[in-house]
This record gives sequence, structure tokens and C-alpha cells, in this order.
Amino acid sequence: MITTTRNRIVEYIRESNQLRAYDLARLLNISRTAIHKQLKKLVNEGELEKIGKPPKVYYLLATNKKKAGAINVDQRSAILARIERSGIKPNENLGQHSLIDQDAIDLLGNSVTPGNKVIEIGAGIGQLTEALAQKASSVVSIEIDRRYEDALDEVVAENPNVTVIFGDALATKFEDFFPKRKRDAHDQTGVQIIASLPYHITEPFLHKLIGLPVESITLVVGQRLATAIQAQSESSPEFGQLTLLSQTFFHTEVLATLGKDQFYPAPRTESAIVRFIPKEEVEFRANKRAYLLRRLFLTAKRSPLIKNALKEGLVDFSQASQIGTSSKQEHNHRMRVLAKQDLRQAAVEYNSGSLDPEEPIKSRERGILTQNQARKIIAEMRIPQEILDKPFEQLDNKDLGILSRALRVA
Repeated sequence: MITTTRNRIVEYIRESNQLRAYDLARLLNISRTAIHKQLKKLVNEGELEKIGKPPKVYYLLATNKKKAGAINVDQRSAILARIERSGIKPNENLGQHSLIDQDAIDLLGNSVTPGNKVIEIGAGIGQLTEALAQKASSVVSIEIDRRYEDALDEVVAENPNVTVIFGDALATKFEDFFPKRKRDAHDQTGVQIIASLPYHITEPFLHKLIGLPVESITLVVGQRLATAIQAQSESSPEFGQLTLLSQTFFHTEVLATLGKDQFYPAPRTESAIVRFIPKEEVEFRANKRAYLLRRLFLTAKRSPLIKNALKEGLVDFSQASQIGTSSKQEHNHRMRVLAKQDLRQAAVEYNSGSLDPEEPIKSRERGILTQNQARKIIAEMRIPQEILDKPFEQLDNKDLGILSRALRVA
């Protein structure tokens, strides 16, 4: 029995190049305890060697390891072997390109704040999922392709803090993954989103995440998209709505660039790992341009004309900027006190006959714009009328560039 099991272990590893104990136990239909005893004996005898760290430990013939060279080459081969064993051919039409470079996988894994909850998009065979599970308190992996179900079942079996959901990320209600109530002051657990998704859905995916109380978002994107996200000038060829969306709502940073050969199958373009940190509310109150752009994005589905969205945004900003770094509660208290003072002053002016009925009380002393004042500011921006008369979603990249420049001097 021992000899037969030993020979079969060696034969399976020879055929697959590298295997995990879990894979061997399933192939041989024996317990993992029994398989670990055999593997330990084979390693001690020098016939097998193992690479990686739990839960990503792979066994291979000692001669294979010498030929393979550096450990990252071994791990790359192990990932490719897992893809091959799954029998799944990635659908390039759906943008399926598996990350097979261990250094890049480790970089994404190390981006997790220990103890945080992670939402992963595009789990595939689970090679990144395993890395995330080592540092996160829990991982929720969303995968659209059910062909990966068996492979991900293995990952879940070895990582009890992983949950897999099969579905479309663009149809997922991400709000359901966040606590409905405010966290306890001592609870520092955050939520991070890490995704290696088809490049063509990057922009609509970011749209879905706007406003979520997420600590960070880390995406693997195409190089062209990374350039667009980082574009600093409206004259850049890559400038467009993704540029404004990313820079309005997030602080962005390119963590690494990735070559085509770091994926299987290789994509047509180089790639990059980009991190997005959501901006705080106080940052919008202090930046008129960002405040107005946020207004345009958030009201786009209602299709208001640009001129109307800007007018309302300017009025709202004049009020929001009064809050500054104060909490809303502190600001509201201060405004109630000032409103009472205004009313008393107005009463004095009325009784003395000096009250100007054309000047709204709340706007005289508080710096809050009237709609007429907002219209005047918009006119001074010199935005072409044909842009002002369009809804935001109908603007092309040229229109967006003109609007963006105008808002820089608003």
C-alpha cells in the first residue's frame, strides 16, 4: 500500500510538474493526513522538494526544481499548472487574463491592511485570493464565470475566511458588504476592494464605488487606462471622463507596471496596479472645482443641463464651504445662532425703515450665493453655450476638456 501510494504521488507530480497536498489527496482519494505523511517522507529522502508558504505549499520533483531556477519561476509554473489542471480556457473576449507573476500577486496581497475585510473581483482559479486571505480577516471573492467553481471550492476548503459569490460585479450591490450602522470607536476594521477585472469595465466599476466607505481600492488596469487616470492636462491624448472621475473622487497612485508576460494568456497591452484612496468630505468643501465636478457626476443620471447643475452646485458650495473643518452638528448650531442674530438685525432695520427688501437676509452676511450671483459666475467662466445646454453624460472628451479648464479658474 505504501509503495503503491508513494509511486502514484511521484507519478502525479511528474505529470503536473507541481501539486499541492490537497490536490494529491483528491486525486488519490485518501485523507490529507495520510498524504502529508507520505510527502514528508519523500521530502526527507530528497526525492521531492516543496516551495512556498502555507497555504500555498507545492511539491515537485527535486530534479524539476533544479531545472526551474528561481523560486518565482517555480511559483509561476505552479499557477500555470493549476490553470491547466482546471481544464478551463480563459475567454479573452471577456477580458480574462490571469495574473501569474508571484511578485505582483504578493504586492497585491501586501496592500491589505492586516485584519481588514477584502472584497475581491475576478477570483479566477484563486491564486490572488489565497494571498489576500493570509492578511485579511475575511475575503469575499466575486467571480462571474462558474467554470472556476471547482478550483475556488479548493481555495475555500483551505482558507475558511474566504467566501465566493458567483455573479457580475457591475450588477452587485456593494452597499450590502458594509455595516449598516456606524462602527464602534474602537473597531478599526476597514474594507478594501482589490480587483483584477476586464479592463473595459474599469470606468463603470469605479462609478459603482463612488461614495462607499471603503478604505482603498486597488485595481489591475491596462496601461492606457493608467495613463488616463494619471493625466495632468486636458491636452493629454488620454484625458477623458475616466481622468475626471478618478481625480475628482480619489487620490491615485500607480504602484507598479506589469508586462504582458506576467499574465496568462498575455493581454495586448502592458498593465499597471493602481491604488485609489477616496477623498474626504472636507476636501470637497475646500475645493470648488472638485465640488462642482462631483455634483456633475452625482446628478448625471437625472440628466440636468450643465448650466443648471453648475448653478445649483455653486450655491451649495457657498454654503458647504462655510462648514470648513467643523462637523455638520457644530456648523448647524453656529448657523442657528447667526440666523437669530440676522433676524434681530432685520427687525431693527425694519422698524427704522432701512431694511432692503431686495437683499435676502441669509445672503447678506454669510457669503451664500443667490442663484443670480451663481449665473453671473458661470457667465464669467466663458463656457460655450452649446456645452452649458447639454447634460453631463453627453459631453465628449473635447467638451470635457473645455469644461475642466473653465472650472480650474472658477
